Amino acid sequence: MMTSDRTIRWIENLAEQELLIKSGEKSSIDISTTKEEVLSVETGNFVQDLLHQFEYLVRLFNSRVDSDGLQIKLVRGSDSGSGFSLIRNRMKLTLSAPSPGRIQLGCMKIVEEGAAMPPKTTVMFTGVIESEFGTFHDVEWYFLGAKVGAEQVARHYLTEFIQASR
Repeated sequence: MMTSDRTIRWIENLAEQELLIKSGEKSSIDISTTKEEVLSVETGNFVQDLLHQFEYLVRLFNSRVDSDGLQIKLVRGSDSGSGFSLIRNRMKLTLSAPSPGRIQLGCMKIVEEGAAMPPKTTVMFTGVIESEFGTFHDVEWYFLGAKVGAEQVARHYLTEFIQASR
């Protein structure tokens, strides 16, 4: 039988709380604590799903274009769940998870001011994907109020990035 990471973490948290109740350190189960831990795990999982989608789509895009100037580079964050960036033509799309249940995307353009001045960045576009607990405490992801999946998010933001980085 295959059980999801979220369900395993949920049960582990309930078991930990049950032991604390038995030892007298706690009086009852706190579902909000369990939800917070599940949300943290699910946020990391969604970032990984997004990374895999972007990796596949960038690889597919790069295989179809033959010019180095058109290629997109994907750079992973130092921590596996910390996010990643896409880079092309002085543009950078960054995906990060600043807190459990919240994923931010931002596209910046690097603007040269001259040899004596340090480069500046201009924000081209941003977006936020937020989570909500659905039926039976399943974590669902939303963009502007609409439920979304990793493939949809990757396709949309890769398209925006390609258009902005021409």
